[in-house]
Amino acid sequence: MKALVWGLGESGQGAIELLKARGYQVLGAKDGDLEPEEALKGMDLLVLSPGISPRHKIIKLAKDLEIETIGELELAWRFFRGTALAITGTDGKSTTTRMLYLILKRVYGDKVFEGGNAGLAFSRIVLKDPEAIAVLEVSSFQGRSLKTFRPKVGAFLNFSPDHLDWHEDIWDYLYSKHRIFLNQTEEDFLLLNGIDNRIKRAFGAGKKFFIPQDGKLEGKRGIFFGETLFENLKLKCKHNAINALFAGAMAKLFGVETTVIKEVLESFTGLEHRLELVKEIKNVKIFNDSKSTTPNALKAALECFEDKSVILIAGGKNKGLSFKELKTLVKRKLIACFLIGESKEEIATELSFNNLELCDTLEEATKKAIKLALSCGKECQVLFSPGCASFDMFKSYRERGEKFKALAESYSHSMVEGGLEDIS
Repeated sequence: MKALVWGLGESGQGAIELLKARGYQVLGAKDGDLEPEEALKGMDLLVLSPGISPRHKIIKLAKDLEIETIGELELAWRFFRGTALAITGTDGKSTTTRMLYLILKRVYGDKVFEGGNAGLAFSRIVLKDPEAIAVLEVSSFQGRSLKTFRPKVGAFLNFSPDHLDWHEDIWDYLYSKHRIFLNQTEEDFLLLNGIDNRIKRAFGAGKKFFIPQDGKLEGKRGIFFGETLFENLKLKCKHNAINALFAGAMAKLFGVETTVIKEVLESFTGLEHRLELVKEIKNVKIFNDSKSTTPNALKAALECFEDKSVILIAGGKNKGLSFKELKTLVKRKLIACFLIGESKEEIATELSFNNLELCDTLEEATKKAIKLALSCGKECQVLFSPGCASFDMFKSYRERGEKFKALAESYSHSMVEGGLEDIS
């Protein structure tokens, strides 16, 4: 059997290793290496990396040649004999996945792996232990190409417009997420956001539970069917408490004792680049929220803070989304706003905020934001929450976040030690 793997990132490399280990002759390639027509000659299977557009030429060619086309997640599932738990949603996937992984790790030890859309490719998990417990973050890109994947426990956290530069429309985006759970049976479990009707109408035969109906927040407590799963989280913000409730409820459905769930959730301090406290100087806290790649993620971050306390740095590569719905919230929460990236003019028009400045670089925006914060004479936050993708200026949100953290450390130290007047 011959297989072509198109796309050579983490997913593509993992797929190549798995296919070779299972006896396939494998060709790995990406755009610019070979013409699709040449690459597909003699192939029995095409495996796509998640970011390959559904409108890519190679997909139609493979269909015309009657070559089966699947994604890396589907490939890995076909060689997997263990148990998968899958988490999707527009925002909060990575945090929820990590919390659930840590809970299960406490009980099942080295049998538990974390991966999927972020971190380790599912194919690499299968190579390490084909009978593992795999806690998977699953994106709409991955969901769109699934055929037989069946998670034992699933969660659909939330839904808002995203990736409309990749999906045909918002309904294609929604259906791609619902596909993740299509093959569940009555023996499986599915946790759903019970407020959003688009999510509640999930397909598949898995036993469905709803948050906030079956699970809810009461003050600082997270409750699932009457049991308190946590009551004193270290994480800020309501959206993180909801993520914790989903993770705890999934673990509960998987059979984990409540005492273990509570201990793990209440000790969790969060992920890098998600409302990460970088620095606290004088009356100023500096937060790195580089993982914020949509207006909805920016909205969630702003709602964590007091009114008129935030100096925001935002902007980047827009994914076909509107910032207009943030106008009222921005006016209520912000002291000032510094915008960067290719979409800065568009965002500035949509926000229509008076104290707003366009900057050419992240360096310029960070320097001005910290300087303003240190001189404002009250407690405030510098919040780097782009609300956009990073690819106009950086390779990834991680690179973007690391750059911001380095700048924040450097500028805050210089301004405190040397004085504001020394920083122009």
